[in-house]
Amino acid sequence: MQPLASLPWQQISNLEALLLCAFICWLVSLAWSQQWTVWRTSLTAPWLALIAVMAAAAAAAPAARANALHMTGRIAAALAIYVMAVNGITTAGRLSRAIVTTVAAGVVVAALAILESLQLPAVLDWLKAFRPSISVVGAQLRAGGPLQYPTIASMYLEVVFALGLGLLVASIDRKQNARSLVFVGALVVIAEAIVLTFTRAGLLSMAVTVTMVSVWRVRSRGIDAAVRAIGAVAVLIVASFAVSRPAQSVWLRLTSEGQENWYRSAIEPPDDIHFAAGQTRQIPIRVTNTGRVTWDSTDNPPFYFSYHWLEATADRVVAFEGARTAFAAPVAPAETTTVRASVRAPNQIGRYRIAWDVVQEGRLWFSTEPGAIRTMSLATVSGFSFGARPPTTALPLPVERPGRWQLWSSALRLFAAHPVLGVGPDNFRLLYGPYAGLRNPDRRTHSNNMYLEMLVGSGLLGALACGWLLWRIAALVAAGVHTATIDQRKAASIGVAAAVIAIGLHGLVDSFLSFTPTYVLIALTLAFADASGPRTTTGTHADRV
Repeated sequence: MQPLASLPWQQISNLEALLLCAFICWLVSLAWSQQWTVWRTSLTAPWLALIAVMAAAAAAAPAARANALHMTGRIAAALAIYVMAVNGITTAGRLSRAIVTTVAAGVVVAALAILESLQLPAVLDWLKAFRPSISVVGAQLRAGGPLQYPTIASMYLEVVFALGLGLLVASIDRKQNARSLVFVGALVVIAEAIVLTFTRAGLLSMAVTVTMVSVWRVRSRGIDAAVRAIGAVAVLIVASFAVSRPAQSVWLRLTSEGQENWYRSAIEPPDDIHFAAGQTRQIPIRVTNTGRVTWDSTDNPPFYFSYHWLEATADRVVAFEGARTAFAAPVAPAETTTVRASVRAPNQIGRYRIAWDVVQEGRLWFSTEPGAIRTMSLATVSGFSFGARPPTTALPLPVERPGRWQLWSSALRLFAAHPVLGVGPDNFRLLYGPYAGLRNPDRRTHSNNMYLEMLVGSGLLGALACGWLLWRIAALVAAGVHTATIDQRKAASIGVAAAVIAIGLHGLVDSFLSFTPTYVLIALTLAFADASGPRTTTGTHADRV
């Protein structure tokens, strides 16, 4: 996360520095060999058209033009990576080695995600170099490995999983038994990491790519060793999925868009409580779990009963961090328990209110979740004051966590307001708040749809250029499937085609083009697709491949 260099217009990370070094080495090699680069491919023209429209949209953006230009630069960098890879993959052997290297990198990412899920302190500390904190859903950690978000890690791993399926089929066709076992192990490790990201689109993508490759193989060659190997991988994935997460957490994640109804409680406290200044009392309180997550004080992170001290007549916080009281046993949804809450009174006498709450330690307070209803008790603190009176603070506002439908509808409103060139690439996250009716929107939140993101960022002109590019990509996928069918030596092409489909499918529910690891991998995958099929476009190097 720490940049290696900060320029007036751009911060250079270690990954971006490596990309720059790769570009320089490529250009030096071209100059040394006195060769011109091959740049006219089936994707070059639509990709350049898209970059041109994005640049125009960034220049005309109503706000944040520098951010929009940065996003345009990422898409231009992706094109450069694609062209560089196309020029480097000049033989079938180079294509195979490039795909194997990509899958090996995915295994490293997957292994780090698995180690993170085990919450090994040394691994968690080391991963802080890549993102500030872990991600949690319910009481479960969402693994992301060295990538910034679990959904980004899932997208990355879905692509390498599909590529690995193609390598598995190819190794079986070549009767490379030892290598086939290695690929089976790699696929299981990658799949386990995808499961640990807790990303629903990742599970769907794996199911689609496994089904696609299996159906293709059955139709072309019947039920053979490759189909049985893929079936064995699928069985191992299902078994891993069944045992890697508690059933309740998996069910919650699969059956709900967000966690808005997960953290709810019904609390029945006394109406009025008396304390001496600084006194600690045990207050018996009935609490019902009206949410969808079990409260367990032995979990990691744990759930506790707690409270906040407020002024008597205003929503001003006197002391926010109340003492924690552990639940004697896990409290399941719809279950009621009685806690003896340990409550310490302020040092200053007077009238107060106690706002009762449940906390998932280090993660969230139930009272700050969307739609939360606060439960209060009046409190009188008598006796003698001592110590300084602490300053009061404002009561925290509830979290505003928009779901996909809210994000998508606000994206359409933004597009309606700026239909021709949009609001500038990557500017949705900076401008969607008023269109979604949010007072405090998260500026890191994208539209959760790659195609909507392009439509809102670059308008109708950008959508047309993007559609042209997608049409050409679809032709590459079809060519790759055809090549894998007619040429047994190029069976790995089916994995490349499945990887491209995985990208397009996941793009329906997430946006990931602004993240360097994913746009690099997408560019490489498209280069693999270009090299996998028969090349007929003028200027390509089909004869060498």
